[in-house]
Amino acid sequence: MRAEYFENSDPVLSCKEAGEYENSILDSDEKIWDAMAEVGRKLGQGILTEYGFTRYSKKSLSVLGLIGKGHNGGDALLGIDEMARAGSVGIVTLLLACPESTLKPNTARSLEQLKNRFPEDRLAIFESDDDVSSDWHSEIEKWQAGEPFDICLDGLIGMQFRPPTKGPTRKVIEFANKLKDIRLRVAVDLPSGLGDEADDLCFKADVTFATGILKSPLLKGGKGGSIGSIRYLDIGLFNDPIESKNRVLNDSTLNLMRRRRPVHVDKRFYGHLFILAGSREMPGALLMSIRTALLSGVGLVTVCAPAGIVPGLAPLVPEAMWVSWPESPSGGLSSKGLGYIRTIQSNASAILVGPGMGNDPETVNLLGELLKRWTGSIVIDADALQRRVLYWVQGVCIVTPHLGEFKRILGLEGNISDVNSKLQEFAQEHSVIVALKGAMTRIGDGERLYLNTTGNSVLARGGSGDLLAGLAAGILAQSPQNALSAACRAVYWHGKAADLLASRKGQVAVRTTDMLEYLGEALCVEEERIDE
Repeated sequence: MRAEYFENSDPVLSCKEAGEYENSILDSDEKIWDAMAEVGRKLGQGILTEYGFTRYSKKSLSVLGLIGKGHNGGDALLGIDEMARAGSVGIVTLLLACPESTLKPNTARSLEQLKNRFPEDRLAIFESDDDVSSDWHSEIEKWQAGEPFDICLDGLIGMQFRPPTKGPTRKVIEFANKLKDIRLRVAVDLPSGLGDEADDLCFKADVTFATGILKSPLLKGGKGGSIGSIRYLDIGLFNDPIESKNRVLNDSTLNLMRRRRPVHVDKRFYGHLFILAGSREMPGALLMSIRTALLSGVGLVTVCAPAGIVPGLAPLVPEAMWVSWPESPSGGLSSKGLGYIRTIQSNASAILVGPGMGNDPETVNLLGELLKRWTGSIVIDADALQRRVLYWVQGVCIVTPHLGEFKRILGLEGNISDVNSKLQEFAQEHSVIVALKGAMTRIGDGERLYLNTTGNSVLARGGSGDLLAGLAAGILAQSPQNALSAACRAVYWHGKAADLLASRKGQVAVRTTDMLEYLGEALCVEEERIDE
């Protein structure tokens, strides 16, 4: 399969590679400080967004910073300073894994900046050392007065880590991991204890912010769930393209969709999507995929659905055109509608099959007959993800399985030892683009792997995959030959809308379709600063 390169992404590098690259471009103290300041700004904003997924107040937060002597510690301090600048921090507790006098110059500068922002009664600094008589644990408990820490920020060790973790640093990690009253645990760049080699002890994070470069150890998942969610902080380090088979999507992924549209065009200019999906048992899945398809910017949408459900659904989305397809006895799409395929061939720029389709054998046979004739672009989702369906794919194709569906297609049970390799092998074998949905959705074309770090547990609900399928198909219909681009844009956009939803309404009392309200806002360029 010939790889289609998607440029709106940055390379994933090992810690060694990342260190060498940063040294080559950040070749002065001034450049290093500017990079740290940008990391701190985006880190502080990102932490407040993640904390907003809870329903706790973001005012007067109690922050515990675990600080090492290097630039990782400086990044953490500047992140706390940014949260304080936004008016969200009440008190700060800093636990240094070294004497303050040994901090590197830029880390010391970061600490001084934080000291200037806080009066002494709101900032406490403790030092962990090898002195067994040191009782900083009790001192921190007294300072905290039994109140929980809202945020614990791990800035102990960055990508320079080499095992084993020892001395004061190990004590601090053990202390932080045992603390129960922490509402959000954040790792800066990598959880301390994780690098190109991992230690047996790692900081246990709820979220890890990859600062500037996403490092490859994060793809391995860490030990004992030490990484949590992964967020990529793009600070513009990659002005010149760098080759890498593993890449992370950045916010410029959506730039093509942010442009003003030309005046002299009509609806056909933006493609015509045909959706063959739905069943008597699952009309809702079809409806959700239609709604996101209509929001994708596509010009025309025609829905081919079982005749019995069309009268109820059509008034809900009047923008779509509806075809009452003959029904099978169980309420699925019947092969009696095969004659309509010629119309689809003549008019469609892309097809979506699968959402709410069910497992009706007659419907599966229909899809096989459709794909024997269809050489154009297609998105295959949900129940249509079957080997006998995929066997007939001839044209440009995106498949959107979650891990359970992917294992079903592969005929595997239990854990997959190397998901990335399996994904790429499958994409290569079937000449398809695979968007493997998960906590970090992976998009593979058989050669390159693209990682998406938008999205959160709001998506762990029925119907989120149907929304993604409709979005991907609508984008594909507008540029039928750019399947990789369509998949990447859809996944990033879908996840960003979920993040906006969670930040406004939390992750609990929401519905899957609430995401629809945020797709438009998700296209906006990320704000440069938090509002004063």
